[in-house]
Amino acid sequence: MVLAYPEVSPDTFRPNIVVRSRPTSGSLPALGAQSLAGILGGIPGSHCIAHDRGEVAGRPARGQLFTFSTNEHTVLIDRWLCFAGANAVEIAAHYTVEQQEDIAPLFAEILAGAIIDDAVADGSMPEPMREPPLDPYLQEASGIRAEAVDRVCRIQPYRPAGPVLTDAAFRLVMDHAGQRRLGKMQMMAAAGECAELVAVGLMEPDGAFTRAFELLSVPLNSARRRFVVEGQYGTQTTQLDAWAGGGCVLVASRPSHAQLVLGETENAVPPGAVRLDVIREGSLPGVIAAWAGLGPAWSVPGSVDQVPMGAFENRLEGSGAPPAGADRALERAWAQSWFVWRFRMPDLDMERAWLNAGSAGHFAIGRSPEGTMMVQATPSAHVWKTMSQEIGLALQLH
Repeated sequence: MVLAYPEVSPDTFRPNIVVRSRPTSGSLPALGAQSLAGILGGIPGSHCIAHDRGEVAGRPARGQLFTFSTNEHTVLIDRWLCFAGANAVEIAAHYTVEQQEDIAPLFAEILAGAIIDDAVADGSMPEPMREPPLDPYLQEASGIRAEAVDRVCRIQPYRPAGPVLTDAAFRLVMDHAGQRRLGKMQMMAAAGECAELVAVGLMEPDGAFTRAFELLSVPLNSARRRFVVEGQYGTQTTQLDAWAGGGCVLVASRPSHAQLVLGETENAVPPGAVRLDVIREGSLPGVIAAWAGLGPAWSVPGSVDQVPMGAFENRLEGSGAPPAGADRALERAWAQSWFVWRFRMPDLDMERAWLNAGSAGHFAIGRSPEGTMMVQATPSAHVWKTMSQEIGLALQLH
């Protein structure tokens, strides 16, 4: 069954809700794992933001959030899965990032009021779903049978497609955005940088800038907002910069979470260089999420949400045991690879900081009034909601 939003203009995505019910043999962990694999393997470029436990109509459920891009839109799949007797039930909403603020709460209301009757087995014998590996921490700590999801981040790394430039060549782009060409003297003074621009198709050999250069220049010339994401893995630092203007965004990215933490080599960015991409404004939250490694993880709050600043900084740089009094949840996080990322908008004096602790999930971090570091377990869906809504509001202010 498909429920579509009332008619919209031809250039607007039409939000819809899809409800499916089918005979299924297997467990909820198997249903969740099969659903993850189906989207990530079936929709090119899709990215799983979140995969959580929850309830639908009083039944144990899995909630999932995916993002993917088409030629016209950046779309979210907000999907919930549960069992109703002999059938597996899927309730999924599809809407764009720009529509999220209006449609997501409406979909949540629909889910809260859902009534689902048990389906009676019709005598057919559906093929059993393959049972997935279970998350060892949840099973050991609380007896919860939940599918392991830590592998997902390894199969959906950040893979931009734009050209790579040295810092010097990128400065040349920044300095001459909006211009038509470079003069002979300018080309002689920056011969190496010009050779780079020619090699990646941003400049003709005679110094004229190409159409591709013009596209890069659009958000720089009309930038109404700048976004900065600073990352740290051990002693290595990295950064993603984005300029939004003219209906698009220029993204300049240095090594991502996948490259630094997971050792991803495809489309790697070397030291002293950036990769440039021009994207739609609605794609920016998803690009930042992929760059920072935001994805599914079983986030488990603990009883300890503050740690000494020195202990936190030592662990971030790669050493140090958990502080005295650490509970099992904090010890679990302490044992993971750490990637801290700070998302800020310089012209709005706004900053958020998160710790990506691998299979232990994300933690909101910040200095407490007492001088300790606050470390609060935060589900991936909440990180996404905070970041994407703040980006959307910032773009609306201008």
